[in-house]
Amino acid sequence: MTQQNEEEFFTHSFENLKIINFYFQIRSEWARGKREMVMISIIINQQISPEIEETMSLLCKKFSEQMQSNEDIYTGFYTYELNKHDEVDKERIIENESLIKKSVQDLYWETVEETRKKSEEEKITLLLNDRYIFESLEKMTRELKIISREISSYKDPPKANSDIRNSISNLNKMIDDLYEGFIERMSSLDIENENGLFPPDEEMDVEIKKSKKELLQVLKGEIRGDKD
Repeated sequence: MTQQNEEEFFTHSFENLKIINFYFQIRSEWARGKREMVMISIIINQQISPEIEETMSLLCKKFSEQMQSNEDIYTGFYTYELNKHDEVDKERIIENESLIKKSVQDLYWETVEETRKKSEEEKITLLLNDRYIFESLEKMTRELKIISREISSYKDPPKANSDIRNSISNLNKMIDDLYEGFIERMSSLDIENENGLFPPDEEMDVEIKKSKKELLQVLKGEIRGDKD
């Protein structure tokens, strides 16, 4: 608590713990030097990004300003000597202690909500950075259309064509790699499907459903004759 500044934000890290501290002062009629030294600390059981750390710093700053705006709030820190005060001051102490506890509780829930939203934003950003996945799927769809045109141009059963078999094999591998990579990415990011972030299957675009069905038919070798 020995700080040179009237207000200071600093952090400590210990293994997987991140400790966020915000030191500030409030006016006080009862404290030596007419100042109460106050510090709010938040402990998180994982390392966090600079963006989340900045968000928490702003929340702590907001908390300190709320405390400083109440000129009588300092009395809430004197419950340990409650019996030394008259009835009027006792009421002040008890009332302001409740206000302090309420402010700390509000800060906790604000921190939970804001850091959760920030974490989700970061996760979505990371996921969108994997845009090559979606672009690859678009390329595969175009490739499938080319293969379909090739199939329709042959009089003999298309399975006899080695180029088509190779293309189907390549597509099959690409889909497996992309699917596994995407699911692994989703799991590692622990994405929450909130507010309709990922639309349910029944709302999926009709063309996507159709392309997916056609692609699966080709990859399963369900090509039977010229029409297929």
